[in-house]
Amino acid sequence: MIITRLRGGLGNQLFQYACGRAISLRTNNPMKLDVAGYIQASAQSTETRRNYSLSYFAIDERVATDDEIRRLKYPFGIISKGWRFFKIKILRQFNVGFNAHQMRRLTRAKNLYLDGFWQSEKCFEDRADTIRQEIKLKKPMCPAAADVAAQIKKNAHGGIRNISIHVRRGDVQIGGDGNDYYGICTPAYYARAFACAATTNAHVFVFSDEPEWVRANISIPYPATFVSGKNISDCEELILMSMCSTNIIANSTFSWWGAWLNTNHDKIVIAPTEWAVRGKKQHIHTVPPSWIRL
Repeated sequence: MIITRLRGGLGNQLFQYACGRAISLRTNNPMKLDVAGYIQASAQSTETRRNYSLSYFAIDERVATDDEIRRLKYPFGIISKGWRFFKIKILRQFNVGFNAHQMRRLTRAKNLYLDGFWQSEKCFEDRADTIRQEIKLKKPMCPAAADVAAQIKKNAHGGIRNISIHVRRGDVQIGGDGNDYYGICTPAYYARAFACAATTNAHVFVFSDEPEWVRANISIPYPATFVSGKNISDCEELILMSMCSTNIIANSTFSWWGAWLNTNHDKIVIAPTEWAVRGKKQHIHTVPPSWIRL
């Protein structure tokens, strides 16, 4: 059995699912999800910042029991617990990126507890078609999201190029907890991206956790629709982003997936040159080589 630990927001959950699902398909070994972190967080008095979100998609969703997690996570009891503590706290092994030798070793294992971020399509590119088929909404979009989807389709039929931009502020804005590690995409980056994506007829769809900041600080050279803030779920936003022909993404796993799920034949993806300020070696395989780096 394979158990995949899920943690973080939607983008991270998708990477973790895709890696485990690919190994499961290669080995014909069933996979289950460890969602205990979300359940425990929601039971606490303090509010959790992240929710388990994969139930919205048509994925292979089987949740592991506490006993199954314990048996695979700590097969040798207290010795296993000590070794995991050493690896995570001392060696700082979080399995962020792709390692070919490690992936071959993981694929040979009969029982496997996957704990990491796996932020590279190389972890699952041989099963990309299946992953894309499964990351589809199980239910119809809400009316607001459906209206945006209809606008994107109408533009495409009318010869108007749909451009999505994702501006992530929140925990990575200046002074935020994530800024020291990831850095932040500046208005200058988005200006360069728009120049790179220059076209005669386009419409921009804006996705951001701070849309008012975007209005005040980023110059958008085309007519724009601000998608976020209309009671549209993050899962619906992800699918709307993937419908656009051009994706200008942040150094964010959320917009990474919006771009990766884009199957338009004339697809253009623009991503920041540096995915992270620190831990750069762990992210050398995060951005696919076909994407434009600025």
